[in-house]
Amino acid sequence: MDEQRIINEIKQYVEKNILAPSVTIDADTDLKSAGIDSFSTVEILLFIERKYGTAIPDDKLIPENFRTLRTLASTVHGLMA
Repeated sequence: MDEQRIINEIKQYVEKNILAPSVTIDADTDLKSAGIDSFSTVEILLFIERKYGTAIPDDKLIPENFRTLRTLASTVHGLMA
């Protein structure tokens, strides 16, 4: 699975389940600025675990990995490789 597909799937989940209907994001949107808080991050982590069958280990739970969809997808992709 490539990173672009992961970006698209997480984007779809976030826009449908977390963000207000008027808010859209792209691969490089700062997620915190878009309204993603710590509770939303937990929801995204649970989605990733269910969707990709992989948990993000504690050493990867750093702000830099959750800054954008691109950085998050890169982290997930690296764990799946």
